[in-house]
Amino acid sequence: MSSLEDPVSRGVVRIGPAAAGYDAGSAGFWGSGFFVAPEWVVTCAHVVDKRVGAMEREPGGGVTVTTYDDERLEGEIAHVVTGHDLALVHVPGADFADCLWLSDRSAPTPAEVELYGWAQTSGAYGPEEFLSTKAMATGGRRGNAMWLQNSLVLRGCSGGPVVDTRYGSVIGVIRSQGQGDATVGRAESVTALRALCDQGAEAVWAEVVAAHDRHHLRRFEGSGDCWPRLHTRLAVRQGRPHSFDPRSRTQLYGLFADVEPPSGPGQVLHLVNGTSRRLLRSPQRIESNDPRSWREGSGLLYDPRERTEAAPAGRDLEQEAVVLYAAMVYGALRAPRDTPGAKKLRDWVETAANALETDVIREESLALLAGGDRDDGGGDGARTGPGDAAHDDVLVVIEPEVYGTHPWRVQLLDSDGGTTTVRHDEEGVPRTGLEAAVRQGLSEALARADAGQYLAAVDFLLPRALFDEPVDEWRSRLPRGDEPPSVHTLPIGRRRVVALRDQLRRRDGVTPEWNRAGRATHHGPLEAVPLCLDVPDRGHTAAAPEGEEAAYARLSVSTAGAAGVPLPVYCASTATGRGSRVLTRAFHAGHVAVLCRRTGEDGHDDCAEFHRRAAQLVRDAPTGSELRERVRLLRIVNADPDRDDRDTAWARHIVLIYDPPHRQAPDEPLHFPPL
Repeated sequence: MSSLEDPVSRGVVRIGPAAAGYDAGSAGFWGSGFFVAPEWVVTCAHVVDKRVGAMEREPGGGVTVTTYDDERLEGEIAHVVTGHDLALVHVPGADFADCLWLSDRSAPTPAEVELYGWAQTSGAYGPEEFLSTKAMATGGRRGNAMWLQNSLVLRGCSGGPVVDTRYGSVIGVIRSQGQGDATVGRAESVTALRALCDQGAEAVWAEVVAAHDRHHLRRFEGSGDCWPRLHTRLAVRQGRPHSFDPRSRTQLYGLFADVEPPSGPGQVLHLVNGTSRRLLRSPQRIESNDPRSWREGSGLLYDPRERTEAAPAGRDLEQEAVVLYAAMVYGALRAPRDTPGAKKLRDWVETAANALETDVIREESLALLAGGDRDDGGGDGARTGPGDAAHDDVLVVIEPEVYGTHPWRVQLLDSDGGTTTVRHDEEGVPRTGLEAAVRQGLSEALARADAGQYLAAVDFLLPRALFDEPVDEWRSRLPRGDEPPSVHTLPIGRRRVVALRDQLRRRDGVTPEWNRAGRATHHGPLEAVPLCLDVPDRGHTAAAPEGEEAAYARLSVSTAGAAGVPLPVYCASTATGRGSRVLTRAFHAGHVAVLCRRTGEDGHDDCAEFHRRAAQLVRDAPTGSELRERVRLLRIVNADPDRDDRDTAWARHIVLIYDPPHRQAPDEPLHFPPL
C-alpha cells in the first residue's frame, strides 16, 4: 500500500443525491470528491449534477456526502467553476473532516501521481470500493486540462484527487477516462479553482484556502499524525530536504490565513518578483503564473522545480527568499497591523529573519518590519523595471470591421512596454456583441493588473468608427441575481481611468511632434483650444468652417509663451464627419490628448457651454494624468440619469482620447483580411 493511501482515504468522499431515500448500495452513487477544508468538498461539476451537465449547472442543489467511515452528511452545491468541470460543495458541520493538502505550486507537472476515488467494481448497483492507481500527470498549466498517462480511471472515481507522490499534495481532480484510449485519463488542474475569483467568488475561495491552512496548522500543533509530518517523511525518504521545511511552511501558511488576502495575482507577483530581484533570480511572469493567495507566492520562491538558476556559492536560499517575501507581505497589509494575525506574522518573520545566515536578507527583512521601504505593490514606485509583476495597465484592442465582425484581444501592458495577451478572438463579433465578448478577458486582465493600492487603467485601441462606443460604461462583471453590489460590477469608467487610443494613428509611427507633445502634456500645465475653430461660438452650422489644412497649421503652432500646453476640445463625436477629419490633423500636429463627446454634430446647441466648462476642467488639471482622473470623477457624478446638475451634466457623454507615445501598442493587426 502506498504511504499516501491511508491519509488520502480519510479525506476522499462519495457523492450522491440528497439524503432522502439514499442507499449506499443503490444507484444513488454519483462519484467522488475530497475535503479541501473543513466543511468544503471539491468534486467535478458533472458528478454533482447528472441532469443538465457540468457546464450548465447552477449552484444551490442538495447532495449527500459519505465519508470513508460511512457517515452521511448533507451538502449543498455552493459554486460551479465556469469553463471547468469543477464544483465546490459546502457541508455544514463537517468541521471534523480530514482534509487533503493543496499544492502551493503554479506549475506542478510533469509529476508522478496517484489517483484516488470510489467506484462500483461489481456492477451499477454493487457496493462502492475505495481504489487507487498510479499515473504520470502532464499539462495543467494555468488551469488548463491535465492528462494522466498510463492510468486506469474507473467510473465513479471522477471528482477524486490527483496526488503528487513526491510532494504529497493535491494537484488535480480526476475528470474522466480519455476517449479512445483506456490508459489515458483527464483531470482538471487544481489551479483551475482560482477561476472562482473571476466569477465574483474571490471571498469564498480566499476563505476556503484560509480554512485549509488553519486546519493543517491545528493538526500539526496537535499530537497525532498529519500532512506536514508526512511531508517531512517524504522529503527525508527522497533525499530532498528543504531549508524552508514543512514545519515552517505549515506555520507560515497558517499565519497567512489570519491576515487579509491579496488584492489579486498582480500584487502577489509584485512581491514575489521584488524578492527575486534581491536574490538575483529571474522574475516570474503573469502569463505563466496566476497566484491568488499569499501561500502560492511562497510556492513560487521555495520550490526548486520552479527555479532554473543555481543558488550563489552552492547555498540554498529558499528560506531567505520566503522570509523576505513574508516580510513584504506584512508590509503590504492595508488593515491595521495591531491585529492578532498581523502581530503573529510579524513575530514569525522576526524570529525567522534573526536565524538567517545571510546578513543582507536578514537586515532587509527586519527593515521591512520596521516600516522601511514599504512595498505594497501600489504606486508608481512599485513598477521599476522589466519583469516586475507590474502589468499596470490593460489594453483592449478592437480591430476595424471585417465582413461584419471586429476581431479583438485583451492584453496586459507591463512597465517595459511589453504586452501579454489574455484572451482574443481572431474571427471577431459584431459591434453589438463586443462588450459581452471581451468581458471575461477584461475581468481576468484587471484581476492580474491590480496590485495593492493600484487600480489598473484601461485603454481602448479602437478604429475611429468606434469612438462613440460607450466603452467607459462597459462592465468587467455582471451582477449576479440577488448578490450585494460589488466594485467589480461597476462600469469600468467610474472606478478606473478609461481612455481611447486611435488605430489610424499607428500608421505614422512615433514622430518627433508626438514625442514633444507627449512630454509636454505629461508635465503640463494644460490649456484648452478648439479642435475646430468655429464651433465654440457658432456651433456646427457655421457658414465657412475652418479648413483641415488651416486647422493643422493652427494646431501645429509652438506653445512657447502660451498659458499652457494646448489640448484640443470638441463638443461632438470624432468618430465621423468634420470632427474625425480634423482629429487626424491634430494627431499629425502631435497632440496626445483630446476631449470630445459621443454625441453627433446634430441635435445639440450647447457647444459654447461645453467648451467653456471643458476649458475650466483642463486648466484645473495640471497634468495629463490628473486630467484622466478628473474625467473619471465627472463620470461618477453623472452616473444617475435622473440627476439634473448643470455644473456636471455638460460632461454626461464625455470622451477622453489619451494616447502618449511611450505606451505604444503592437503594430500588427490581429489578422489580415483575405484578398
